[in-house]
Amino acid sequence: MRRTPSPFRRTSAPDAGSRSAGFSLIELAITCALLLLVVGVILSSLEEVMKAEAYTADRSSSLDSMRLTLNRMTRELRQASSVNETTSTPSRIEFDTYGPEGTRHVVYDVSGTALTRSIDSGPAVNVLVGVASSSVFTYVTAPPVPGAQWVRISLAMRPSRTPDTVLILDSEVNLRNRTGALT
Repeated sequence: MRRTPSPFRRTSAPDAGSRSAGFSLIELAITCALLLLVVGVILSSLEEVMKAEAYTADRSSSLDSMRLTLNRMTRELRQASSVNETTSTPSRIEFDTYGPEGTRHVVYDVSGTALTRSIDSGPAVNVLVGVASSSVFTYVTAPPVPGAQWVRISLAMRPSRTPDTVLILDSEVNLRNRTGALT
């Protein structure tokens, strides 16, 4: 019968030339430096992805606000009976339009970086903030009948988180119910 050596008993003396188990200080320093380098690259990549996501979200939010405002203005102008050309400018438009409650007087005005809307001489309410250009409205006549037949709207906006970017949406609206200049 064969005897198995005891795990607690030393069978031979260690060689003087053999290395002891473990890592040296230099190996640990190199490993830590490489690990820090990898973590730094990962964190900088993550930061760039987060910046790109914030830019995309801000741009999408700004475009949504612009679309909603442009759709409302287009809908109201299509129903307009006339544009008051004596008080309307590239930064202001006044018109009478038909709504669910009947005829109403609507004013859109750009002052500073805000586009406001007021109905029937009521208080002006901000509908778009961050407008980049005050030249929003262009009036187009259709001879032989005098008066504005079309209104071109050009909204330019600077998103709040990316002020070096300008977003532009354009629309051309035909006043379908124009009656003011027809008489």
